[in-house]
This record gives sequence, structure tokens and C-alpha cells, in this order.
Amino acid sequence: MRNARRTGTVGLAIAGLVLIGVTPAQAADWEAVSAGSLGSANLILDGEPAGIEPIAACDSEDATSGSTSGAEIEDFVEFASGSTTCTRDESNGVATARVIGGRFRLDGLRSYGGPRIRMTSYSATCNTTATGSQASFQFTGLTGVEVPSNMPPNHKVTIPGRRPHAKPLATIVFNEKIVPSPPDGSMTVNLMHIKLFPKGPATRPSGDIVVGSVSCAPF
Repeated sequence: MRNARRTGTVGLAIAGLVLIGVTPAQAADWEAVSAGSLGSANLILDGEPAGIEPIAACDSEDATSGSTSGAEIEDFVEFASGSTTCTRDESNGVATARVIGGRFRLDGLRSYGGPRIRMTSYSATCNTTATGSQASFQFTGLTGVEVPSNMPPNHKVTIPGRRPHAKPLATIVFNEKIVPSPPDGSMTVNLMHIKLFPKGPATRPSGDIVVGSVSCAPF
């Protein structure tokens, strides 16, 4: 297994807001919860598993804060230092998760003719409301891929192959919103979710990289 090593272009700031709710009748007398991490990676590289466990993971029930000097899979993907907090305000029952990350870079696509993808900094926050959850995010200095300044939920970008009609190198979902079906007011938002070589071939790297993840559940 390739080891994940932990280590110690400023642009336009992109921000967004995501809301999810249910009717008050669906609420139960349960405590709100929250969780978050700076990111993670679950990859297959050169036929071998290579991973980064959720970085500086926190949750409002147990580990209410986390920090890291960084994590990387050498020559492929790197997360810089950052911190997380997950709390529940006992006075009003509101649960909040916040993650604040420094530089992120993905160099692993360069060998296949793809871009070097980088962000200077990023953050994501969610909190519960009386009838659901809401989340917001922000990032700066994104290079290697273009996104709109007004970011809709689940905005997908495809990184094309080097030649015409070649299979894509990756897909990236920005502002990824994940809710259960039927909705119960809970929500997970990933600032960025990268899938490597989603259509193969099997000889290429595969797997998922998540950057900036927060989850909140009100009941």
C-alpha cells in the first residue's frame, strides 16, 4: 500500500449557500449532531491501494475539534495544514461544523495530460435549523479548472482526455449536496469531490478525493 504522509495563485473567492429543510411535523425530540473533515482520499494507484483517512475529523458527540499539519500521497495529492470544529450549543440545540483548510493540490493528472489543480484556501460550514440544515462554503485561488462565480449545488466539471474521444481523466463535483431519500433535514456538503478515470481503463488511477466535508443533522 502506498503510504499517505502527513506533513507540516490567489484568485477570486467563490462562495455559496445550500439549504435543506423538512416540515416541523417530521422533527423528533432528538439532539442535533454535526461532523466534518478537511478531506480524504481512497485511491488505487499502480494497482495498489493508497489512501488518506478523513483529515482532522471532528464530530459534535466526541472529538469536537481537530487539526493537522498536512497530509499527502507523494507526487499525487496534497492537503496543507488546517483545522476543524464541531459543536452543539446546549442553550438552543444548534449543531455546527466548520472546516478551514490551507493549500490543496492535485498533481496526479499531469502524467496523463491533465491539469495541475490547486486551491489556495477553502472553508465549509454547516449548521442545523429548527426544520433542517444549511451549509456554506468558500475557496480562493482555484487553478486548473474553471467554475462559475455563482456556484449551483452539484456543479459537475469533466476533465477531458488528451486526445479526441478519449475517456475522461476525471470528473469533479463542486458544492456536492448529499441528502437522504426521503429527506429528513440532514445534509452532507463536500466542497469538491473528484473521481479519477471514472470510465477506466483499469490500468489508470481510480478512486475518490474529497475536499472540505461537513455534515449536519437536526433531529
